Amino acid sequence: MAELSAYELQRAANIVINSEKLAALGLSSILPQALKAQAPPKRPKREPAYTAVPERRSSRVQAIAASNIYVESETAGGTIKVGGTIKALAGQRKKEAARAAERAALEDPLVRFSLGEMPEEEKHLLEGAERKAFAALYKVKRAKAKEIQIEGYKIAQHRSLCEVVRQLPANHEALARCWGFGGSGVRVQKYGDIFLDALAPHVDHVRAEQEAS
Repeated sequence: MAELSAYELQRAANIVINSEKLAALGLSSILPQALKAQAPPKRPKREPAYTAVPERRSSRVQAIAASNIYVESETAGGTIKVGGTIKALAGQRKKEAARAAERAALEDPLVRFSLGEMPEEEKHLLEGAERKAFAALYKVKRAKAKEIQIEGYKIAQHRSLCEVVRQLPANHEALARCWGFGGSGVRVQKYGDIFLDALAPHVDHVRAEQEAS
């Protein structure tokens, strides 16, 4: 065994002297004792509490159910407006239904008079001016199809012509909002003028018939 250095011998002597002094003073209980190495106790894992409604931590509102939230509106830039109560949600839905009805009225004049939705077939048109306008549009469609030797439906379908009669578009932009003429806009560019020219003589008569209905 290696001999202790002078420093270690002095340190051991000091420990003995100090221990004797502490014992004389009745403070031997604070002397260091060898402790068995042991891992710290593990805390029990706490299972999260799940509730049927959002948890309210404030003692003042613990008994109050959390309000429903919903996105009331959103701008093109991504800014949203949030609504927060069932009553507000019901009001928002009512507003949306009213806006949808207004849009329908703008798209179809007859909605204002409770006479039906946008026509899809010739039989859905009003007898008289609307059907005469449809016949004029159908005639130019057939003539154009024969001229360029393609099927008539590739130029415009019956539903498209019916909607043109009901909407009475005055330019290419309005025509593009009719069923079958939107999308890429190729049909409007190729055939828009022939349909607008054929429709023009009937516009006043059709509008008067719609308003009278």
